[in-house]
Amino acid sequence: MKIGFIGTGAITTAMVEGLCTTENPPSDIVVSPRNKNKAEKLAARFENVRIAGDNQIVIDECDCIVLAVVPQIAAPVLGALHFRKKQQIISVIAIKLISEIKSLVDPATDIIRAIPLPTAARHMGPIAFFPYTSWADKIFRDLGDSIAVNDEKELGIIAAITALMAPYYALMEAVCRWGVAAGMDSKASGSYVGSMFQAISVLARESSADCFENLAAEASTPGGLNEQALKEIRKQDGFDAFTKALDVVLARLKGSSAGC
Repeated sequence: MKIGFIGTGAITTAMVEGLCTTENPPSDIVVSPRNKNKAEKLAARFENVRIAGDNQIVIDECDCIVLAVVPQIAAPVLGALHFRKKQQIISVIAIKLISEIKSLVDPATDIIRAIPLPTAARHMGPIAFFPYTSWADKIFRDLGDSIAVNDEKELGIIAAITALMAPYYALMEAVCRWGVAAGMDSKASGSYVGSMFQAISVLARESSADCFENLAAEASTPGGLNEQALKEIRKQDGFDAFTKALDVVLARLKGSSAGC
């Protein structure tokens, strides 16, 4: 299968890196020239990656097309292209419903929406998509955990949850800075915080979704430090900040129609 990418940003880079480092990489990957620097780095690193002269060449040469442009320019960029009826379309454009994409890629009708994460470069993390198709599932299994959801509303909720990546890293940074302020060496603080968060993430991943509360309880030894910290954060409504942020992000998505 030849896979083409319209738009060569961070998500395209992650997907291409992931696909090219699987046991059976695609024979040919064609990327658009829009982000010249990223496209050239991918082509220099992987023999099966080529840079197309323009976006239409990507469409003409590939069976599966990944739409990875920013929402603001999706209509003019995609509307100028000529798709084929039997092409498979993966849209990773954050706030565009399938119905909106369909009008831009007509006559192609085999269309799915997906939310890959930067971790796809390392074959890690969830890739939520809708609707389920076997061909998309096969691609996503090479990039991480392939998760078909029930509808676009659910996909919108997941899109909101992905907005917690930056706050997660910011939390790690805040803890690291606190360690330094309290007297730790900067490198030692960063190394410990990174290793600790990685370890507890592994435990969370290995547990079922209804066990997160149990994990918190197990870590909170009565009278212990974790219990004290948890109580203090709850007293200050610290977790409410996260849920309120999710509400705001989801409202934005709904306002753009893709969270509906």
